[in-house]
Amino acid sequence: MPAARQAAAEHDHLAGSYAEAATAAADPVAVRDATFTYGLDVVLDALEMRLPR
Repeated sequence: MPAARQAAAEHDHLAGSYAEAATAAADPVAVRDATFTYGLDVVLDALEMRLPR
């Protein structure tokens, strides 16, 4: 994504976020774990909402 990096370079807040995202994407195990955890949290929250109070 050279075009995205070039566009973000002009904006400090975007450049920092882009660098963090690029680092995180470099570790596929971490990305998979984070995605799984997020999905599990969503499912469990939805199930909890269906419980009678």
